[in-house]
Amino acid sequence: MLKIIGATGNVGKRLLEKSLGVWHDNVEAIATRLDKDELDYDFKSLSHDDTIAFCAAISEPTVCANNPELARKVNVEKTIEFIERSTQYGAKVIFMSSDAVYGDIDKPFDEQWATNPIGAYGRMKAEVEKYFIGHHNVKILRSSYNFFREDRFTSYLEKCALSGETAEVFSPFKRSVIHLDDTVDAILSLSRNWDGPQIINCGGPETLCRAEFAQILKEEVFPELEIKIVRPPEKFYMDRPCEVSMMSIPLKEVLGKPQKTLREAIRMEFE
Repeated sequence: MLKIIGATGNVGKRLLEKSLGVWHDNVEAIATRLDKDELDYDFKSLSHDDTIAFCAAISEPTVCANNPELARKVNVEKTIEFIERSTQYGAKVIFMSSDAVYGDIDKPFDEQWATNPIGAYGRMKAEVEKYFIGHHNVKILRSSYNFFREDRFTSYLEKCALSGETAEVFSPFKRSVIHLDDTVDAILSLSRNWDGPQIINCGGPETLCRAEFAQILKEEVFPELEIKIVRPPEKFYMDRPCEVSMMSIPLKEVLGKPQKTLREAIRMEFE
């Protein structure tokens, strides 16, 4: 059975929707709070037949920086406890990590590159990774920015386009933007076939700055969108990397196809 913790978040929600359409009763959303002192979950109900997609986290880097105690409790302490207790009963766990564990890298790189996290969020994800490195029942997906129609940046650009407001777009700020469906498909594929490397970079086929992202969206669906490029305050780069240009051969093998470009993904989301 596929079990999802964090099924109300961006990745978890679409994963639940898509997996229900495939497996029906063999999918479960785990309802437990990671901000509590005690984990309210029946770990004894787990078995070797279960795969858990661990999508829960406080993922906004600024929130992690401003509320480090709560973020550490959720993103490190209770995350490690939940994964460890799950694997003790035989379950396999797919841990959603982040490209923030790499830090700033302005050239293409793969999973062999050393980690050098920037910001509280990146350091927390790296700490969980380190704890489970070499654990056969734990896979690590280092995810880049997941694009879908309702994601935060796309929603902001759509609002600006519809209201006539000029969108202020941070630059430089580059990521290997991936379509949310590709991330979800990677999780579903791993849940069916556990073979392969433990760590997989989960990013798109191209590294794009936010200005390019906005321009592609303008060309495809919002011709009326006005864009103003602005440099973010220096504190912004203390909480997150400026550029992460990751690539992955294993991801293509897991998906069984190339990842969608942003332009292809926009056409799918807005068709």
